[in-house]
Amino acid sequence: MRLSSLDKSLQVIELLSKCPQGISLSEMSDSLGYPNSTIHHILSTLRLYDYVAQDKETKKYALGYKFLEISKTILAHIDIRKIAGKHLRELYEATQEAVHLAVLRKRQVIYIDKSPTPGGLSLDTYIGFSTDPHAAAGGKVLLSELTSEEIKEIYRGRVLKKYGKNTITDLGLLCEELSKVRERGYALDDEEYYVGVRCVAAPVRAGGKIVAALSVTGSIFTMTMERIRRELIPLVVKTGESISNEMAW
Repeated sequence: MRLSSLDKSLQVIELLSKCPQGISLSEMSDSLGYPNSTIHHILSTLRLYDYVAQDKETKKYALGYKFLEISKTILAHIDIRKIAGKHLRELYEATQEAVHLAVLRKRQVIYIDKSPTPGGLSLDTYIGFSTDPHAAAGGKVLLSELTSEEIKEIYRGRVLKKYGKNTITDLGLLCEELSKVRERGYALDDEEYYVGVRCVAAPVRAGGKIVAALSVTGSIFTMTMERIRRELIPLVVKTGESISNEMAW
């Protein structure tokens, strides 16, 4: 026997999951075929427990942070490093550049695995290293699936720190860049974190959501833009997809 109110609530949640940019009350009513009053009652209850958030300016609704907390609990039981390990090694052997695997935790990018750093390249990264996400290709991948409100919350009360000569330090420009990352399926860092260093990153997904970022980092002399476009972007994207496919098993 189905519980009608629970069915409707789950339908609302599923609809919200398909609208990361938010959706209005009337649009939900039209889509689901329920009266505004019914949808509003469900949303009010979900908002009370942080399962739903409402944008103060647009009045549109989106999934709340509670789902992020729950997903983190589930993902904590998935050993991403174990699944990704062989792929990181193969990517390192194919590129001879530094390879990293990173996740987003508490407003920071945290590196959870890495390959050896090739000789001649000096990087401060190590397993457990954390930094701001906006200046790193992997960080931009991890931010790319968040809503504008979630991104604003990450940087609420603090500036976008300048690291390299090309660091994006304006939140509006960052959001524009993240839109491009979403569209093309990868991110670039052209001397944004380190001077003289470039990076290309792609997403790793589980359950359709980005759970990690895979990246290749190297000197501007070995990672020319021509090589990045011709060789590295396809390799990194394909490797990210391979890991994602195994995460789905």
